[in-house]
Amino acid sequence: MPEPSLPQLVGDQRRLMQVLINLAKNAIKFTQSGRIDIRVQYDKQSATLMVKVLDTGLGITEDELPTLFSKFGKLQRTAEMNSAGIGLGLTIVKEIVERSGGTIVAQSDGPN
Repeated sequence: MPEPSLPQLVGDQRRLMQVLINLAKNAIKFTQSGRIDIRVQYDKQSATLMVKVLDTGLGITEDELPTLFSKFGKLQRTAEMNSAGIGLGLTIVKEIVERSGGTIVAQSDGPN
């Protein structure tokens, strides 16, 4: 009996890895305790890959959400924790995702 064919994702593997690594690093950096979940779902009908990174990190204020993916978009409240980076990780993620025809959004229940 032949094995059922698995869905295939066609794209730039290196860029997809860069997106996943940047998102995971960001979650790790700002989650001192609790958990980080990375969920991947493929919708065969729409040929869409959805990746969710859920964490129990510091949270983001509603005012900060629009700047999260902007160049050098370090959040004022967390700048001292992120001294090693220059604030381009999420900008690069957004650029890769959008150039691949996708969208990226961030949601937060707020600080803490």
